[in-house]
Amino acid sequence: MDQRRIQIIVYTRKSGIQQKLSQFGHVVYISKKMNYVCLYVNEKQKDQVIAKIKNLQGIQRIEVGPEVLEAVK
Repeated sequence: MDQRRIQIIVYTRKSGIQQKLSQFGHVVYISKKMNYVCLYVNEKQKDQVIAKIKNLQGIQRIEVGPEVLEAVK
């Protein structure tokens, strides 16, 4: 089963919401000082996850990162 994983960088206004983002994908890094979270989601679910994250309060902006992870066979 080959799945590509897309990096999403979510900038937040406060650090309290950063822990909630773990329910949307695999959180790789949380920066409490600069208020952002790096997480990976399946490529097919990218649009759905971004739409759900945008509806949360305290989200400043969302960027799709340049890194793509390939599944190991």
